[in-house]
Amino acid sequence: MDIKKTAIEAANKAAEILIQKSKEKNAFTMKNAHDIQTEVDLLSEKTIISTIKKHFPEHSIFAEESGKQITSSDYLWVIDPLDGTINYSRGIHEVCIIIAVQHKEEIIFDLIYQPFTKDLYIAEKGKGAFHNNKKLTVSKETELINMIIATENSSHMEKRKETHKILSNICDKFRNIRIFGCGALTLTKLASGKIDLFFKTKYNHWDFAAGALLVEEAGGTVTDLQGNPITQHSKEIVATNALKHKEILELLNKANN
Repeated sequence: MDIKKTAIEAANKAAEILIQKSKEKNAFTMKNAHDIQTEVDLLSEKTIISTIKKHFPEHSIFAEESGKQITSSDYLWVIDPLDGTINYSRGIHEVCIIIAVQHKEEIIFDLIYQPFTKDLYIAEKGKGAFHNNKKLTVSKETELINMIIATENSSHMEKRKETHKILSNICDKFRNIRIFGCGALTLTKLASGKIDLFFKTKYNHWDFAAGALLVEEAGGTVTDLQGNPITQHSKEIVATNALKHKEILELLNKANN
């Protein structure tokens, strides 16, 4: 079985768990949200890992909950079994499963799956980006004042303040701002041409490993705030439709000073 088929199989199995657990009455109470969420994360992750190991036992795995399982292979699977934790705990279905594959530190495949709507986003290096087998293209918007931008709030208060500072300094330059609560799904909206810019000042590799390739294969540009390609060591992410990327970077950096 190839990487794409394995990733889809793993995502479908994990989706069944997320959907079933979401029906439990106490899953959305604030008192129990953390414990149940941890259980759901682990169950979903365990299922994904077992599926990968069944077909590619020699590959390395980096998972959000269980950490790294390193082998001598040049292939590394990067997994987030549930992106949008707070949304899920409150019954908001803006959540997804993330599976990406790196070869010698370059992302060559990604998958983002929304279990409740069955929206499947896939990108392969050099082969384009797709939503349920339909090719994706970023927007063609060139005027900043017409652009819709998006970001995510950090769980770390200092980073959250940094994001809010940037937003307060640039909000009059763009049409509107969106916060969806699920970073990877937000990048699917950028790749689909529904929004024009996404930035986040605290970068978690597992949250955006898949979405970055999706945006690039749809024609967009993804860098850090300095304009460098993002890596697992990057501290922030800026993704755009590529048409005003340099200008947007200058604006964001100025707003953050």
